[in-house]
Amino acid sequence: MSSRLVIAVSIGLLVLGGRTLAHHGAPALYDVAHPITIKGVVTEFVWSNPHCQIYLDVKNAQGSVVHWAIESNAPGQMTRAGWTRHTLKPGDEITVTLIPAKSGEPVGFSGWALGGGKIVLANGQTITTQEKPDQFQATDPRGAK
Repeated sequence: MSSRLVIAVSIGLLVLGGRTLAHHGAPALYDVAHPITIKGVVTEFVWSNPHCQIYLDVKNAQGSVVHWAIESNAPGQMTRAGWTRHTLKPGDEITVTLIPAKSGEPVGFSGWALGGGKIVLANGQTITTQEKPDQFQATDPRGAK
């Protein structure tokens, strides 16, 4: 193997490896030990890779509106949890349990890090981001017990 090829592959691994670690660094970004629950009105629900986003207007203790950005799971995981791109709509009032950003900014994560992320709709229905097992996950396809 030529030294140029080794250098090129090494640089590629460093660049891609760093992005992977940064992308999955929830404990570094979020206060996983102190989840909070907020209530507000959905302004936008983005169904997109790599993670769905919920934008929410929340009134703080002083009565001012704070614009929250909440990251969740990928659309594929959300689909397996029973969600669609139409599950949340602007104007929906929801209560979300999330892990807040360590920085104190109005940003959080509601997904796998909370054991499935919990959202309560205005009608009292609770939905989560926890994937549900499909017919093949619950049984052995060979019929073994």
